[in-house]
Amino acid sequence: MGRLYSFCRNIFRKKRVDQDLDEEIRSYLELLVAEKVSHGATYEEALREARLETGGVEQVKESVRDIRIGGWIDTLLQDIRYSIRSLVKNPSFSVVAVATLALGIGATTGIFTVVNGVLLEPLPYPEPDRLVMLWESQLSDGTLGTVAPANFFDWHEQSRSFEKMAALDPYPDFILGGSGEAKRLAGAAVSHEFFSLLGVRMAVGRDFLKEEDRPGFNHVVILGYSAWRNYFGGSPDIVGKSLTLNNTGYTVVGVLPRNFSLVSKPSDLQSRNRFDIWTPLALPSPPEPWQRGTHPLSVFARLKPGVSLQQAQGDVNQVAANLQRLYPADDKERGIAITPLVQHVVADVRKALLTLLGAVVMLLLIACANVANLLLTRAAIRRKEIAVRAALGASRMRIARQLITESLVLAIAGGLLGLIIVFVAVPALLHRLPTDLPRASEIAVDGRVLIFSTLLSILTGLVFGLAPLVQCWGVNPNDVLKQGGRAISSSHFRLRSLLVIGQVAITLVLLTGAVLMAKSMWKLLQVSPGFQTDHILTARLSLPPQYTNGNVFGTGRHPRISLFQRALLERAREIPGVKSAAFTAYLPLSGVDNSWAFDIEGRPPHPPGVNDITNYRPVSAGYFETMGIPVLRGRSFTPTDTENSPLVVIINSSMARIWWKQQDPIGSRVRFSGDKWRIIVGVVGDMHHVGLSAKPEPEIYVPYGQVSNVEARPVIVLRTSVEPASVVNALRTAVSQVDGAVPVDQIETMTQIVYGSVGQSRFRTAVIVMFALLALFIASIGLYGVMSYSVSQRTREFGIRMALGASPGNILRVVLYEAAKLVIIGISLGLAGAALVARLIANLLFEVPPFDPAALASAAILLGAIGLLASYVPAQRAAKADPMESLRYE
Repeated sequence: MGRLYSFCRNIFRKKRVDQDLDEEIRSYLELLVAEKVSHGATYEEALREARLETGGVEQVKESVRDIRIGGWIDTLLQDIRYSIRSLVKNPSFSVVAVATLALGIGATTGIFTVVNGVLLEPLPYPEPDRLVMLWESQLSDGTLGTVAPANFFDWHEQSRSFEKMAALDPYPDFILGGSGEAKRLAGAAVSHEFFSLLGVRMAVGRDFLKEEDRPGFNHVVILGYSAWRNYFGGSPDIVGKSLTLNNTGYTVVGVLPRNFSLVSKPSDLQSRNRFDIWTPLALPSPPEPWQRGTHPLSVFARLKPGVSLQQAQGDVNQVAANLQRLYPADDKERGIAITPLVQHVVADVRKALLTLLGAVVMLLLIACANVANLLLTRAAIRRKEIAVRAALGASRMRIARQLITESLVLAIAGGLLGLIIVFVAVPALLHRLPTDLPRASEIAVDGRVLIFSTLLSILTGLVFGLAPLVQCWGVNPNDVLKQGGRAISSSHFRLRSLLVIGQVAITLVLLTGAVLMAKSMWKLLQVSPGFQTDHILTARLSLPPQYTNGNVFGTGRHPRISLFQRALLERAREIPGVKSAAFTAYLPLSGVDNSWAFDIEGRPPHPPGVNDITNYRPVSAGYFETMGIPVLRGRSFTPTDTENSPLVVIINSSMARIWWKQQDPIGSRVRFSGDKWRIIVGVVGDMHHVGLSAKPEPEIYVPYGQVSNVEARPVIVLRTSVEPASVVNALRTAVSQVDGAVPVDQIETMTQIVYGSVGQSRFRTAVIVMFALLALFIASIGLYGVMSYSVSQRTREFGIRMALGASPGNILRVVLYEAAKLVIIGISLGLAGAALVARLIANLLFEVPPFDPAALASAAILLGAIGLLASYVPAQRAAKADPMESLRYE
């Protein structure tokens, strides 16, 4: 064997004429010889057949001269062709490796697609970096809030840092007149610079004019593209046509483009970030005094070129100081805060999405380690081939190039399959994303995603291709050929063991995060919302202007609303299967809310601009009984609590505890700003209105017949003894019988509303748990592969042990002990990473400490059990081996 090595080394070292050409000759012949050896030929036969096929060295030189035109490209293509042939000849290895990589690369690319659409893509407006939002801020605690119309007017007039400033009121609704069933269109009122500020050009028609943004001149509308198509058939001559909205004539002046979307955080606009109809805001100039006490507006602005955020903040601070001096009753404790639009929109989801991206990168690393282990096994099998190539004169760099090429071919194949998975999975994923995820409509597989997937595939190929390269780098081909390929160095097993330890450590990190998130989600779902969720149907109604005398912002009671509600409740209670019915203005967990300042009789008045704030809840009689909210003290509302009876309220237990402490609040009187005194007649249980993870806040409930402001979008709530969905048609019929001009929409069960309120928590928990289970599966396969390989290489050793008297149990313990060492070392290393990850995701957890011993212990125990189970099969195989067969094993 040594003579063959010397002969092969010297064949092409005599009388070299051209160094580069001889290098290519060696490459050409070494591939031929290696391929024949892999088919079972001896080294001498392979060398002889290769030389016969080429017709001698000189003919090879001529052939190589003919193909040298392509230079390194031809060499690369040669390597690729050989790699593909080699992988095709080992289909089981190739399928497992490509599938593992496709899983890792596909999952990583899929999550990156979401991150790209939500966090990385620039906003769909010209020069989006100059877009900001302005907020009223509480100087005491920095809380941000929406803006009073009068304040917006002053900001617009006094600030100097903005090219344009515009406001949006998301509350208006419009009832489209005409034949057939009444239709509610979601509306928004905007100042005339709103669309030009965003850089939006109309698909049809024009933008609002400045003169149309005044009271009395504002009966013009711009249609959303979907509303234009759905309600008006996409008529190209829609501009100039008259519409009847809320029994008032409007003229269509424009249609928004198909791709327009208002990028916002859903909670900013009370979950109303899709609008069908846009009208001018039409603030009076100067604003009415009452318009400084109500705060419905979201304010957008575009910075002037060259103006920094810090300069703009200094500018608006001066404006705020001026308003504090001029209007102390409303603005004394209020400042102005500026936030970049893109940062504000994604602020609540940035950390969660980056956490998911980090989790999937860990999964990809585990997949890479698994493929590296497969390649190490394959490299051990191919060590004769590699030794022959080295004996033929191939340099270490030449062998390294071939190994890296094979790794890249695998990675690119896995990347292509992963990309196919992404193209199929992303559309399905979009339907399962949380409804309150901002910018979800912009998630798509675009050029950036394709570039990311390509670079990721190449990087992945290089990463897992290093393992066999490192293993083969120091191999002495003379030793390999002398040994006949039987002996495997201990460094080979150590490298595979290190890869398994890394897999176990990363898997523990993922498992710990998954256990923490799952435990947090479980605790969140155990939170009682404060009401019963089963067998409750909800539906929103939109009352035409005649019910409110066209008064949207004003105050005053409206008896016609009470008459409509009483008539509808009577009909609703007669529907078969309906046990009770009631109305509310702000449904829990719906994203819609309202709060008012109040005073308590007998207590010192508040300084100007400082008020106690409580959440304001208009409800009808029977609401607490229908929703299953317990009345703790006093009484509930009754049908006799009307506009002609004494004014009463009911408070929740949080409000009683905070303001009355140990005293009984029943009989005390409170009043809203500018309102009359009202008697507290009851205390009810707390209810989670904002979200299950948010603490209940103080609330005051007011009978619908005694509300001080217009509530034209009531929600009817039905408790049923049957499936709630079965009474939907009967409810629609009841509404049309009372008033056919009242649209009914947003029909949902309370179970659906509660389920949707935890959408983001549920989504990220499901994704991380899925990644952790996949990581556990891949790591267990890796450990199984290492132990199986170790058992196969130690077959003779185990045969000798058994021949000397070792029992099968002893062999079983030896193998399991070896596996346990790898698992324990991996778990020990993973604990540090798990502690770091737990700290990073602490604010994503609900009532679960980040350093939860139970979570760490359960993750470690599960990983250890699965690891030992994966090792048990090869250990059992070693224990059951026949000693005589083992001794004859080569």
